[in-house]
This record gives sequence, C-alpha cells and structure tokens, in this order.
Amino acid sequence: MDPIVKLTRATMNGDNEQRDKILATIGVEIKGEAKEYTGKALNKYIMQNWINAADTILEMMVIHLPSPKTAQKYRAGYLYEGPIDDDCGKAI
Repeated sequence: MDPIVKLTRATMNGDNEQRDKILATIGVEIKGEAKEYTGKALNKYIMQNWINAADTILEMMVIHLPSPKTAQKYRAGYLYEGPIDDDCGKAI
C-alpha cells in the first residue's frame, strides 16, 4: 500500500520530482495528452496504466474461486429446486 499512497500524494500535491522518480521505478510512462493532466485526472491515468483492474480481477478469480467441478458439489443444492430423486437431482 505504501507505494500507492506515496505516488498518489506526490501526484495530487504536484510533487513532479517525487512522482517521476516513483514512475521510473515502477516502469510507468506518461504519454501523449496525459502529460497535460494534473491532480485526480493524472492520478487516474497513472493507476490505470500501473494496476490494470481487469488483469487484477481475473487473477483474483483464478486464485480464490474454486473450480466449477469442486463448486458444483455444494452449489447445486442452491441452484436446483426440483426433486432430488429425478434424473437431474441424482447428479447432485
């Protein structure tokens, strides 16, 4: 959390020297029209390029959610409302 807080404070306070030092360390480059951004807009641009939410969420799902085969054993009872003794219910 410390690098995120330091980078956000440097960006929001206009400390360009500190911000550029941190960006060089983490390998993020400010490109194009984003060089004109300041404050919250610049912080949003930096965070989107450094910590991509889509990749992060996908990785969390892969690591923390059980496989469908494992999850089926305990979720089927919640999803299937029919009788347990019919053809579909026997699979549970």
